Amino acid sequence: MFEKQIAVFLTLCVTGSFTKTAERLFMSQGTVSKYVAFLEKKFGPLVKRNNNGVVVNEQGKLVFDYFIRMLDQEFRMEYELLQLEEPHPTVTISTIPSIVNYHIFQVIKEFQKKYPAIEVRFQESSMRDWEKDVSPEEVDFLFFHQMSEHINLLYYEALAGEDEKFVVAVNKNSSLATYPELRFRDLVDEKFFLLDWSTKKIDPILNILKRDFSKSQISYIGQNLDMILSSVSSNMGVSILLKRIIPAKETTQLKLVPFNDLEGGKVVLVRQRQVDHSRPANLFWEFVMTNQLVKSGIPKWNS
Repeated sequence: MFEKQIAVFLTLCVTGSFTKTAERLFMSQGTVSKYVAFLEKKFGPLVKRNNNGVVVNEQGKLVFDYFIRMLDQEFRMEYELLQLEEPHPTVTISTIPSIVNYHIFQVIKEFQKKYPAIEVRFQESSMRDWEKDVSPEEVDFLFFHQMSEHINLLYYEALAGEDEKFVVAVNKNSSLATYPELRFRDLVDEKFFLLDWSTKKIDPILNILKRDFSKSQISYIGQNLDMILSSVSSNMGVSILLKRIIPAKETTQLKLVPFNDLEGGKVVLVRQRQVDHSRPANLFWEFVMTNQLVKSGIPKWNS
């Protein structure tokens, strides 16, 4: 019963942009326009296009509110049906350790609050080959940082979350803390404490450091983020990290300076296409699609 046209329209109402809607749902703008046109043929004009994106008209607002209520009832029906069919329904997500720092974690908590009989399980992904980590027999979804990875939309469905940015973590009293932004050329005399990107086939930072810097400058590579941040806080060196993986409580002795030599990409939720997903997995996917992966799930007229 769940239709992608509805999810596209709800997302468009939230983003106010055909471009951003297409990016979030991994669709072309043409597909987004086609889905909206389908609904407008049925319900009449819903949005007005302008140079700044789209404005939802009164008819569109009514349709939006109706769809939200309708989906809430549909999801509740699906939930009650699966409870009759499955004694212990589960959803398994293979994920990066820092998932708690992203809005999807709030969406997951809301999902569990609404549907408490469905257990959401997490397992840490190796991500050496992310495509092998997504198998419906063991893992329903994969949540990870997408940088240079290509997602083949013939075989996978994807939803985009927050954009990522690299920063250089430095001691707040370091001269580097005064820079408005940093590049590799500014770090030629520094020692590096690096997070091991075991979740990537190619480490984007280590690749460049090994090529252009002395081996002796790499003081640590590992999974202990606390040790990395403590070392930088003690002014023993610097670290290049994605900003969102750094807990806010750990930044009192640090300055996070924007780093513009690397693209941070975005986080994505992925599942296999054209396979028989379980009823709990389908409910979760549709819930996330309609509740967004980023913190902007309420249109302005409802905020």
